[in-house]
Amino acid sequence: MNSMNQYHRQSGATLIVALIMLVMMTILAVSAINLSTINLKIIGNMQSQKAMDAAAQDAIEQVMSNYTLFTSPATTVVATSLGPVTVSQVICISSNVAKGYTAVVGGIIPQDNIFEVKASITDSVTGAKTVLHQGVAIRMPAGNCPEPPTPLP
Repeated sequence: MNSMNQYHRQSGATLIVALIMLVMMTILAVSAINLSTINLKIIGNMQSQKAMDAAAQDAIEQVMSNYTLFTSPATTVVATSLGPVTVSQVICISSNVAKGYTAVVGGIIPQDNIFEVKASITDSVTGAKTVLHQGVAIRMPAGNCPEPPTPLP
């Protein structure tokens, strides 16, 4: 009879503790899922950004392999797998007379020119835009690097 009284005195504390533990575990599981989803989005955005950077770099390299980039005032559009990349006209940053030349053809001494090339691409799916600036140093005949533009005040 004594054991019957013990069963009647239990108030269900074990059930309440178990339910609280289940709620806490559910909250932790939902938090972990949300965190992993956010991390996947971040990684996807980073991969997309790197792919656009690579496409812009590839377009710059394609255009730089042609001498007309340095003599043409027009922009160039290069088709890539991610969409068109616009490579702007190069800007001459500086020009210095090349050192060490004793044999000069026609009185023209070569110059070491530094150019800035800018490429931009817009992702057609997300609308994200990448603008890549690339410095280029090239030894060219004199007169191929006009004066750099005056910065705006």
